[in-house]
Amino acid sequence: MTNFAHMRKNMILGQFLPESIKDKKILKAYETISREKFLPDQFKPMAYSDLNIKITQSRYIPSPLNAAKIFQEASFSGKEVVLLIGANYGYEAVILSSMVDTIIAIEEDIKLTSLANNNIRGLNIENLVFLNSKHSNGYKKLGLYDIIICLDLRYLVSEELINQLVDKGKVFFCEQHNNEVKESKLCVIHKSKKNYIKQTLFDINIPFVDTVNNNYFKFG
Repeated sequence: MTNFAHMRKNMILGQFLPESIKDKKILKAYETISREKFLPDQFKPMAYSDLNIKITQSRYIPSPLNAAKIFQEASFSGKEVVLLIGANYGYEAVILSSMVDTIIAIEEDIKLTSLANNNIRGLNIENLVFLNSKHSNGYKKLGLYDIIICLDLRYLVSEELINQLVDKGKVFFCEQHNNEVKESKLCVIHKSKKNYIKQTLFDINIPFVDTVNNNYFKFG
């Protein structure tokens, strides 16, 4: 029988700590929330590996380590209203729910939305909602958001999405590193009144895929 608890502990010791994941809230969440319970049977053996899981021809779920790197950059105070784009099976949203005030998690695949809702039944999480909605549109009805995190690399950040941020809000997303390398870099856009500042943070080991939206925000 697979010892998932042991695998989860090894993930923290062998991946998170060597990669400088030090935020105690993040470490506690990943230590206590069982990822294998959210994944289909074929993906359960990969639950605590450092591999990104390919769920469709053009979509990946980031590894726990990669997601944790993004979440650590957000520096949650616990008071944030967060929009998560690309909820997939719900695990990342549940991780976030333990660190923020409110989490709105959207998923454009209706089957994944249903699975995510089923996966949180009985967990008594009151600050999280899963909604079926197109990723490129965000979710204006429940905005504005302090932080937006985009886990679906097929979509670049649009002006419509940025406009769903509060003043001083931030949106985290990945871009292709360059035309020669199919890897990503983590970026953040800071909103300050009517001004936007884009910052490249670091390379992140998530395969980049071809984007499907053309109305993305352009700087310059």
